[in-house]
Amino acid sequence: MRLYVTHYHPDHLLGAAAFGLPIHALPKVKAKIDAVGDRVASEEHEKFPDAIPSRAEKPSIIVSPGSERIDGVPFEFLHLEHAETEHALMIGLPEQRILITQDLIYNGVHVFISERAFDTWSANLQRFKAEAYERILPGHGEPSGAELYDRMRNYLSTARNLLSKASDGDDLKVRLIAAFPDFGGRALLDHQKRFLFPPRKEANV
Repeated sequence: MRLYVTHYHPDHLLGAAAFGLPIHALPKVKAKIDAVGDRVASEEHEKFPDAIPSRAEKPSIIVSPGSERIDGVPFEFLHLEHAETEHALMIGLPEQRILITQDLIYNGVHVFISERAFDTWSANLQRFKAEAYERILPGHGEPSGAELYDRMRNYLSTARNLLSKASDGDDLKVRLIAAFPDFGGRALLDHQKRFLFPPRKEANV
């Protein structure tokens, strides 16, 4: 068995301890987890002390982008840059035409946009839409087909526009819920407030 951690965000990292397996990760993802993983774990542990460990499990096996055959099945390991986060791993199964996009794509769930990487994120969606993968396994939401690429680009375009108009995180949350009333994951809209609208430091008098 293999355990892959695609990026350092807590919802993708902090469940690793439950598996008790060595963690595979891209070099830059490993470096990020080594640098901030324990801080991320500590912050979440304070909120959920009975469910989340106080320290992060660290990757020990490096994943190189490219092709690999595992038990006779071809895999494609893809380095995604500057989308939801700076570096992330995606995994393709070319014979089955399945792409595990992780957080490149959300389906019917509000999106974490704290890094404001709208242009590069949209460009990545356009790039992978041109690939031959037909079945998409998103990081959040139900699997579906290639129509998710355009849906995701629409969300990002709308979110970018609403962010430019919002006065604060609460205002943005109201606007996004109005634009996508049937979407789940509203907790993410609260989680991203402190990144999109950091508290202002009071000037020294």
